[in-house]
Amino acid sequence: MTGHEEDDAPFAAPPEPEASERRGARRAFRHWRRTRPFWGAVLTLLGGAEMLALFYVPWKVVLHMGLYGISGYLVPILLCILGLSLLFDPQHRTFYSILGLLFSVASWMTSNLGGFMIGMILAMTGASLAYGWAETPVGEDEDRAAGADGVNGADGGGAAPEQLSVS
Repeated sequence: MTGHEEDDAPFAAPPEPEASERRGARRAFRHWRRTRPFWGAVLTLLGGAEMLALFYVPWKVVLHMGLYGISGYLVPILLCILGLSLLFDPQHRTFYSILGLLFSVASWMTSNLGGFMIGMILAMTGASLAYGWAETPVGEDEDRAAGADGVNGADGGGAAPEQLSVS
């Protein structure tokens, strides 16, 4: 082995993670996602981000009606903050989702007709999903994960053989 080959060793590609490591990371993310109103938070965050993005578009169609000053920026920023709060503080989801609904309706007057209604509808849908979200019971989450790995049955559905037989 020459000195040149030894110098290239630190630049070698890192080894691929094993399938079990990837499966464990995926299962951990799935568990984290199911313990909070994930899709409601993402939609609320996207609605606020869309309204904020429309302020920087150089279109002639963009309307700056209503209280354009600070409230035009404040409402979408608060929607983004509420989306992040829903994601990282799910215990207070009812309060955050009600505020999200109120701010998304207020965006109609302050933020280009609620981001041309796209951002407003995204934020309202996200806040409604977060309001109606219920945490998956602890036992049910592990049962589904075990059934997906094929532990409980050959079909991967988790059904026991005695449940499939007809008497």
